[in-house]
Amino acid sequence: MRRYIGSATIPPVRHRVLLAVLLLLAAALLAHGASLGNGFVWDDDDYVTQNPVLRTAGGIFRIWFEPTSLPQYYPLVHSTFWLEYRLWGPSPLSYHLVNVLLHALATIAAWRLFVRLHVPGALFGALLFAVHPVHVESVAWVTERKNVLSLLCALLAAHGWLSWQDNGRRRTWWLASAAFLLALFAKTVTAVLPAALLVVHWWRHGRIGKREWLAALPWLAVGALLGWFTAHLEAHYVGAAAALQLSAPERMLIAGRAPWFYLASLLWPWPLCFNYPRWQLDPGGAAQWAFVAATLAAPIAALALQRRFGRGPAAVLLLFGGTLVPVLGFLDVFPFRYSFVADHFQYHASLPMLAGLGALATLAARRFLPGRAGPAVAAAATLALALLSLRQCGDYRDEQTLWHATLRTNPDSALALANLGGLAIERGDLVTARDYCERALRHDPGSHESIANLGILAHRAKDYETAQNLYETALELKPNSAATRHNLAALHRELGHPELAVPLLQEAVELDPDFYDGHATLASVLRDLRQCEECLVHADWVLKRRPEAVETRLAAVDALLALGRFDQASGNALVLVKTQPNLEQARTAVARSLAGLLQRMPPAEVVPRATTGLTKAGLVPAAFLPQLERELRALGAVAQADAVQAALARR
Repeated sequence: MRRYIGSATIPPVRHRVLLAVLLLLAAALLAHGASLGNGFVWDDDDYVTQNPVLRTAGGIFRIWFEPTSLPQYYPLVHSTFWLEYRLWGPSPLSYHLVNVLLHALATIAAWRLFVRLHVPGALFGALLFAVHPVHVESVAWVTERKNVLSLLCALLAAHGWLSWQDNGRRRTWWLASAAFLLALFAKTVTAVLPAALLVVHWWRHGRIGKREWLAALPWLAVGALLGWFTAHLEAHYVGAAAALQLSAPERMLIAGRAPWFYLASLLWPWPLCFNYPRWQLDPGGAAQWAFVAATLAAPIAALALQRRFGRGPAAVLLLFGGTLVPVLGFLDVFPFRYSFVADHFQYHASLPMLAGLGALATLAARRFLPGRAGPAVAAAATLALALLSLRQCGDYRDEQTLWHATLRTNPDSALALANLGGLAIERGDLVTARDYCERALRHDPGSHESIANLGILAHRAKDYETAQNLYETALELKPNSAATRHNLAALHRELGHPELAVPLLQEAVELDPDFYDGHATLASVLRDLRQCEECLVHADWVLKRRPEAVETRLAAVDALLALGRFDQASGNALVLVKTQPNLEQARTAVARSLAGLLQRMPPAEVVPRATTGLTKAGLVPAAFLPQLERELRALGAVAQADAVQAALARR
């Protein structure tokens, strides 16, 4: 039997699939659509708005082949950012829209996977994933593109793996492997996928055969390699190892407690927080080890009871706990400095748990609820979660909103207080900035961000001794802070010691080769020291990325004039005066560079040449000739200056 819609015929099964897809898409948009009006928040500057690799066509090469040019080596994610930046620049709407669509696509792929595996209540489990509030952090935060993109690729790889199991074609396995590699290049927590697929195979068949082990081994090897590489960069480039320094017992305590935290937030997602309080770890306390014992006992008990309840509960627990392994404290992760848990840490792991909860609820409803009561309860639960997510999206409107929302749930968040202090400095509210920084230090005396911010406040108040002490203290706490080295260098320059600023700035750009302020200030300091060739190297780096940088272009003009490269100096000066026509320094730069070009010309040719050049550049010659005369006299070109003076007298 076929149902008819207009003139087209659609088989009932295909019709139901289409309706389910539309329902999941609508649910994802309802829950997360409010994020489309949001801006950028924490870390989005490093990933998008101030990420220099996105600004040039050659940036795509650096994304894939210069791992330290990125905040984290997830080249597929940064490739999407690179493409989007070239299409519509730093407009936040497009980035949020892509995140929401990727989450929706991942939800649809998850539903098809549940159906394929004959999971009871497959649609309900997928709906729970689509709308659950713990996923807002991954969807509404542009930086977490790595979560939504990597999960979609991982699910496509899982579909490919299951197809290979069914048809045995080598080509299918290779296509699945390609999808898995893309998942790793989006986020290496997906390295657990082959182990998860082996668990799924065990759940379906009760055993894992040699064929499955051999097929999974290459995936396990590649995942381990890229996972190690990410952990290495996180520990030594991002600075997680220096910031954490956790003992083995402390890591065990985190691993024992975190799964229960994540399970609780799935069952009761209120209140959620961007930065949860950091647990105080006490390896000598028996109570904290109870979590470890419970975490180990849960899957063991499920395995022991599989004859009574089947393999499903054990499989869900193994998948949930196994997918969480990369964020359970065994590896150094920089956010652990602020909290041992985060909503976005469980984005992937929540999928099997929500599928299991959806299946359990579906089976219970079929047994205990009459008629259509089950679907009605499921619809009510889905709507309630969607509304909570909709509300949660508002916390990510902008960075100020995010940190205030964090403080409502975690008033002692040193991370929120330090960042609010930095935002207050940016808008010039120095009294509020000091209050936030001092509050942050009361809760976290090692907050190098707050100490560095207090250094900026002292610097602006011209309390140079205090500022220097604070900058140096902040560097002791975080030696790889390029920004603090830059601020200390700026202080030395202001005090008339540019020679002390140079090594600090050189270290800053070595630590962060894409540190824009470091290169810009270094160009100016090297100009002051008349190290002109070195100045031009850094000025060129800056001007390729921001041609409108006035101070850097002025430094480049000065360096070129000192080197006698008057033609290049003139070109830079003309660019500057076109963008800053009322800037006196720009007009002076034009006159100085022209004087350098014309100082040895026959006097009769000076005015015609100057007039022609200025007119071609779209400038009014009469406005520059008096200054040109003064510059020529300063260079000792008296005859040429007299020629300009005579021309002015005739006018």
